[in-house]
Amino acid sequence: MTKLIGYVFLILGIGLLLMGINQLGLYVQKPETFPIYQALISLPESDRTLQLQQGSMVLPVGFFKISGMLSILLTAFLLVSVVRLLVSTGVGMMKSNTQDLARQLIAEIRKQGKSDYDGSDLS
Repeated sequence: MTKLIGYVFLILGIGLLLMGINQLGLYVQKPETFPIYQALISLPESDRTLQLQQGSMVLPVGFFKISGMLSILLTAFLLVSVVRLLVSTGVGMMKSNTQDLARQLIAEIRKQGKSDYDGSDLS
């Protein structure tokens, strides 16, 4: 059962990676489709205005475009971390527990040894 859940996590991670690469590719080609990017570049001039001692300064839209592109990059890093978590969890669940396997092997060898020799001494 644990291996089955491990496979599910692994397939889920790979599927999320493929879907994320596809979606992030679309966002890089057309960044205005990314909601955060769209919200940042469509800020009105009053929201982009800073009050300084010398007067007011309006931040250019390019500044917010860079921030929007960085938000797409941050989303990519978040996607990679979630995919890494799913894949490592899946692989960890699929690994066989070697200590349990060794204990079972030792018990089987002892059982075979007792049945072969029936308690008699080798000398």
